[in-house]
Amino acid sequence: METLKKNYLTVVTPIFIIILGLNSIFCPLLVESCNPIDEEALLQFKSGIQFDWFQRLGTWVSTTDCCTAWEGVICDPDTGRVTRVSRVGFVDSDFGVDGDFGVIGTLSPFLGNLTYLQDLYLNALAGLSGPIPPELGKLSHLTHLSVTYNRLNGSIPASLGNLHKLESLNLGNNSLSGTIPCSLFQSMKSLSTLELEGNQLTGSIPSSISNLVSLNRLYLNKNFLSGRIPLSIGKLKNLTYIDVSNNYITGSIPDSIGNLSKLKSLFLNHNNLTEPIPNSVGKLSRLQDLYLHHNEITGIIPYSLGELCHLKNLYLDQNNLTGPIPTSVGKLSQLQNLYLDHNKITGIIPKSVGKLYQLQNFYLDHNRLSGPIPSSIGGLVSLQFMNIGHNNLTGVLPFSIGNLTQIQSIVLENNMIKGKLPPTMGHLTVLSDVLFSNNLFIGQIPSSFANLNLYTLQLSNNQLIGPLPRQLANGSIHNLDLSYNPLGLTELPDWIFKLKLSNLTLAGAGIKGNLPQSVSSFQYISYLDLSSNQITGKLPSWMGNMGFLNFLNFSNNRFYSTIPVEFIKLHQLTVLDLHSNNFSGPLGIVFNKEGWEYASIDVSSNRFIGPLDENLGSKPAMARISSLVLSKNPLGGTIPKSIGNLTQLQVLEMVGNRLSGRIPQQLEHASDLMTLMLSRNRLTGSIPMEVLNLEKLQLFDVSRNRLSGSIPPHNPSIPASAFSQNLGLCDAPLSPCNSL
Repeated sequence: METLKKNYLTVVTPIFIIILGLNSIFCPLLVESCNPIDEEALLQFKSGIQFDWFQRLGTWVSTTDCCTAWEGVICDPDTGRVTRVSRVGFVDSDFGVDGDFGVIGTLSPFLGNLTYLQDLYLNALAGLSGPIPPELGKLSHLTHLSVTYNRLNGSIPASLGNLHKLESLNLGNNSLSGTIPCSLFQSMKSLSTLELEGNQLTGSIPSSISNLVSLNRLYLNKNFLSGRIPLSIGKLKNLTYIDVSNNYITGSIPDSIGNLSKLKSLFLNHNNLTEPIPNSVGKLSRLQDLYLHHNEITGIIPYSLGELCHLKNLYLDQNNLTGPIPTSVGKLSQLQNLYLDHNKITGIIPKSVGKLYQLQNFYLDHNRLSGPIPSSIGGLVSLQFMNIGHNNLTGVLPFSIGNLTQIQSIVLENNMIKGKLPPTMGHLTVLSDVLFSNNLFIGQIPSSFANLNLYTLQLSNNQLIGPLPRQLANGSIHNLDLSYNPLGLTELPDWIFKLKLSNLTLAGAGIKGNLPQSVSSFQYISYLDLSSNQITGKLPSWMGNMGFLNFLNFSNNRFYSTIPVEFIKLHQLTVLDLHSNNFSGPLGIVFNKEGWEYASIDVSSNRFIGPLDENLGSKPAMARISSLVLSKNPLGGTIPKSIGNLTQLQVLEMVGNRLSGRIPQQLEHASDLMTLMLSRNRLTGSIPMEVLNLEKLQLFDVSRNRLSGSIPPHNPSIPASAFSQNLGLCDAPLSPCNSL
């Protein structure tokens, strides 16, 4: 019997296990179905969505269970209550939110009935607009609320301050306005991430922000916030990231900032901060990013910044900093980007900068630095871009510059650096841009420059001499400026035509004779400046084939001829300067040019004749012109009334043009005019009040004409000399009319 019982159990037990397994497959354990309150809340939200291109809510239908069949909805299996809703679109780092992945609609207040909701993610839905319902403040279990990259507007509901369990509040990149409610931060002890960036919020940062004791990351950038940074921010000891950039914050960086010992990134750039950087910033021992650029910060750069041993990015540019660069900067061994440009920094470049072995970008330009470039600069072995231009630097360029084998761009322009160009620069095989203009360099361009793969070579306004190394033709120079050097050129070097230039400037280079037809080989040139030479002869017709030409300056030469009809084909020409030559004939071909509109024309001091076309101001090429200088040509005729159509015109100079007739009242429509010079003509009649009182007018001169009548009331800054030698003019600033 005992044996039979054992055999029975041996057979029955496996059968029971198999049956139980099959039951679990075909008859799963019961899961509580979706709570009807939650189902209604979600369907109400869906009903407020007018368009859903990507069908993100397509599965949300009343005939299925929201806990098991609705995409993006997760429930508690024991209660059937919705705990998570996640419907997000797509954000591209370059192009922003993709509308094809979004919806058009509003947030329903019924979402406040999802009483057990813990996570609500409705990011990047493109067309989600309207206010944030205050009812969301009833979601007492909510830990994550994220509705970034939408079009939500209105104010931030103060009721969100009731969300005591909230760990992340992400409302960034919407159109929210108004102030940040002071009560919002009273009880959010668990909040670690606060994102309010990219909105239209105004007012100050509430001091109650100090209650967010768990806060790790703070994003308030790209708003319209004003006022000072709260002193109490120093209480947020868990902060690792602060971004309050692109606002209107004033005052100082509070000294308490030094208490944030965990801080790694501090972005306060593009504000209106004015006071000095506190020394306490040097206590931020974990700081990697310090962005304070584009403010009005004064004072010196604190020596204590040298204690930031983990700092990688230091941006202090575009401020009002004074004093020297502290030698302690050499202790920043991890530094990769150093931007101190556009300040008022004085003193020398400290030798200690040569210890910044990881530095990649080094910008000290537009300061008041003096003294020589230290030879220790050769220690910057990782450097890629260096700009120390627009200072008062002296001495020679050290040979150690040849150690910067990773350098791509060197800018030294507008200093007083002297001596020869170091031949060691030939070692810099990845160097593409050399901008050394406006210095005191002497000697020849080293032949070692032939080793460089240069894109831009600018050496104008130095004391360099020829001959130019022919080996430069072997490179890939696109932008070449050797102007105003005693190079001893009498003609354009033949090797220069082998380059695929887009910009060529050889002003004041001593070039003589006719313009060689080889210039037409520059098929893609857009910028050509051969001004202040002794080029003579006619303007050749083949110039009409230079279809990419955008800027042309042949001023201060000895050209003589009319403008060839082929000139009309310079479709992309926007800047034309032919002043101080002997050109003659009518100007119609210039004004009738096809293609792009002019930005400026200067044909003064030639022999062009008129009269000017009465429709000059209606020519398509003239529609966007800002400067028109026609002075010192025997044009004759009258001032075309149509010039008043040039609504972007800022400068009009027609001095000594033998013009007659009246000053057209239509000039009042050229409302951007800042300079109007009409002296030394034969103009008659009165001065139109509307023209003399143009709002932006700063320079005005109608002297030496035949004008008459009372001078209209006008800006008193215009001197009496601007009206002189017009026998019929009277009243202020000249003699009263009744005295004549």
